[in-house]
Amino acid sequence: MPHNIEKHVMTSEEQSDRRSLFGFSFLHFMNDMHSTALPTIIPMLVNSISISLSQAGLLNAIFGLTNLFGQPVAGYFADRQKRPWLAVWAPMLSIAGACLLPLAPNYSLAFLLVGLMSMGTASFHPQGLGRTGSSAGSKDLAFFISLFAACGSFGSAVGPVYVVFMISLIGKETFPVVMIPGFIICLYIWKKIVSDQKAENITKEKAEFRGFFTNMKDIMKKIFSLVVVATIRDATLQGIRIFLPMLVVLKGGSIAKGGMLLFAITLACTIGGIAGGKLADSKGDEKVMLWTLAISPIFLITGLNTTGGLSIAALILGFAFLQASTPISTAIAQKKCPMSRSTVSSLAMGVSWGIANLLTTPVGFSADIFGLEKTLRIVAFLPWTVTAWYAATMILSRKFKK
Repeated sequence: MPHNIEKHVMTSEEQSDRRSLFGFSFLHFMNDMHSTALPTIIPMLVNSISISLSQAGLLNAIFGLTNLFGQPVAGYFADRQKRPWLAVWAPMLSIAGACLLPLAPNYSLAFLLVGLMSMGTASFHPQGLGRTGSSAGSKDLAFFISLFAACGSFGSAVGPVYVVFMISLIGKETFPVVMIPGFIICLYIWKKIVSDQKAENITKEKAEFRGFFTNMKDIMKKIFSLVVVATIRDATLQGIRIFLPMLVVLKGGSIAKGGMLLFAITLACTIGGIAGGKLADSKGDEKVMLWTLAISPIFLITGLNTTGGLSIAALILGFAFLQASTPISTAIAQKKCPMSRSTVSSLAMGVSWGIANLLTTPVGFSADIFGLEKTLRIVAFLPWTVTAWYAATMILSRKFKK
């Protein structure tokens, strides 16, 4: 008996949305591939212009602080743009900074070039995430965001290898030539791939200095709890990941093994984010976010208290579950503020990540005093504070209803 199988034919609007997702995701890959080059280039600057370790640390701090404070400003202006100026062209700042930084003749110019890189990254991410969300609508929102984030993670993973390969192949003097294909790609995406922002996703408010703070206040009232959740999650992820190679060495492993574990964790986080986004769109955003955050400490604590293959497998699973909630929290934030997608994305993902980076400093101090293993075990418990908070909120709300 013949069956009529109806195939869904995408409308022209859906096709345009898919092209936009591809365009912004590729730009994310390209931006992060260059913006994560700083740790690789710093040793070159130590050799070429003899910068100190404290000066190197200051360069990294400038990169982090510019992203922390610059992303909300970029998001505020991005929500008032019809064309994705920042999302398409800001990666050129990251590329230019990364390509010219190895040639810096002095520390002052190196400082300015790192500022250029960080401005590019801070300007790109809010609008890139916001436009990805508006392209998805509500049906595939978390999944679209997870694909966008995965491309950035992949770019971050290959970035250091790419920079070393290109400089060894063509030399650091010729490395700026990379800006030419970068510009051509941005121009092609601008002309052929990305579309104008939909009218219903552009806020009618004018961009004003006073309005910026009012806008931030109104948005934070709606998504404050999500920013707290994202900060706790990112603090856990960063707090453990940044010290993991050192822990491997302390347990008798090599630096190479620590690096391989970091690569495996990055890959697991990428897959976990995509799986979490897809699951959230079908099973419910908040439910999946809370469950993944509740499960992750089980594996993280197991990994930190064991050795060998069990430890590696547990840590990989723990980080995958932890990262699974990242696109979900951003998707929930965008649903709460659909007219300010870029701004809420900068807060729910960018600012939380920046604060988490700053919180790695007290983790380091604690490790010096109490020991690295003990400190990381405590950090691994942090996601359960979110679970306890939500459980207490639900219990109290039910009591008040009665």
